[in-house]
Amino acid sequence: MPKTSSIVFTENLYTLHFYHSCDIMKIWKIVVLCMVAAMLAAPAVSAKEGYTVRPSTEETPPVSILVYDSITQGQTKTYTSNVGTGVNYLEVDLNWGDTADSLSLKIFTPGGSSLGTFYDIDDGTINGRIHLRIDPNQGYVEPGQWKYEVYGVSVIGTEDYNFNVYNH
Repeated sequence: MPKTSSIVFTENLYTLHFYHSCDIMKIWKIVVLCMVAAMLAAPAVSAKEGYTVRPSTEETPPVSILVYDSITQGQTKTYTSNVGTGVNYLEVDLNWGDTADSLSLKIFTPGGSSLGTFYDIDDGTINGRIHLRIDPNQGYVEPGQWKYEVYGVSVIGTEDYNFNVYNH
């Protein structure tokens, strides 16, 4: 009888250990899935110099700057826009439409601070477009001359694009 009891006890420990391992694996899988979902759901791009830069979902607002241009690989084109007082946020839209080519956009405040370099993926979709909303963390957007640098990261031949900045 004690031998049977010992076997049952060992089997129960094995069963308990097996269930415990399964629970840990389930928890680990849930944690990983939650982390992946959080990264995909909230593509926060940057938060420097008192601004938050995130994907824009705006439709057609008033235009502050409207440029039609072209660029080659390794080339940089610089644009500026003057922002007046009382602007709640900026919307920046660089659209070339060709996912085979890659452009980047670097944004500078009037004080000369860089908000970062942004790529096609930074607005949440890869579609040949960088469409961002720049919100001040407090108050209004800093008035003055903002600077934008469009760079041809990987361009076959010449890439046409339009670049727009909207004051809201």
